Amino acid sequence: MAQLLVVSSTLTQGDVTEYSLPILTLLPHEVAVVAADTDALTSAARCDVVLLDGRTDLAGARTMARLFTSSGSTVPLLLVLAESGLAAVSADWGLSDVIVETAGVAEFEARIRLLVS
Repeated sequence: MAQLLVVSSTLTQGDVTEYSLPILTLLPHEVAVVAADTDALTSAARCDVVLLDGRTDLAGARTMARLFTSSGSTVPLLLVLAESGLAAVSADWGLSDVIVETAGVAEFEARIRLLVS
């Protein structure tokens, strides 16, 4: 079981997973939700994978990804985004992987498992 951290600009610390990425409630992982700010860097030290919520604020997710990368964080970054945002993502964001918000449970689990291993 992995420790997942959801970083979102539309949510605040302590929001329940059902409001962030409901599909994660179907997986056997511990999930914490934090706001997209510098405090997320501290929270990331205690997790296995960071899920950046870029579904409604792709530019904010890019900023957070670059912040994680520039801070020297080695925690894998998984960007969750709308399919329309795929064209904007590039290697200089420092992401480990991307997944579209409409992906199924099996794909989320497979990507998380690969990032943890």
